[in-house]
Amino acid sequence: MEKWPPDFSPTELAQWLNRQYGPETLMAHLRMQVTEVSPQRVVVEMPVEAGLFTPMGAVHAGAMLSLADTTATIAAIAAYRGGLAPERFPVAVSLSAQVVGNVSEGRLTAESHIALPGRTLMAAATRITSGEGRLLALVNSTHYVRPPA
Repeated sequence: MEKWPPDFSPTELAQWLNRQYGPETLMAHLRMQVTEVSPQRVVVEMPVEAGLFTPMGAVHAGAMLSLADTTATIAAIAAYRGGLAPERFPVAVSLSAQVVGNVSEGRLTAESHIALPGRTLMAAATRITSGEGRLLALVNSTHYVRPPA
């Protein structure tokens, strides 16, 4: 990923992030779309489609976790106001999820905010909802930010 542009508006930043997800990334494969980015909140959407389901026809929890991890990682970068060099990219070191609902069609929306904006460890809280706004999962994650060299 290129260095985060420091002077972009939230809309420009969302568009820039979407262009960073090349065909080799999980984000592109799952067709995630960043729709909002600010230091206070990040929103990412993902369509519910073939390839995401369990044999029972519901969205696989791993797909939800991938969406939550992506959204929380972007939130960690945004909390730094983009001031991280690519080699300091935040990585998830802990994920805890409570899946409380599921869907078999529509869209998933993840919304993350940073609950603890530490310098090397950041805690994020993410809510995943259906396209109709029904809560599907709560995910808490901790992200490690490498110290400057």
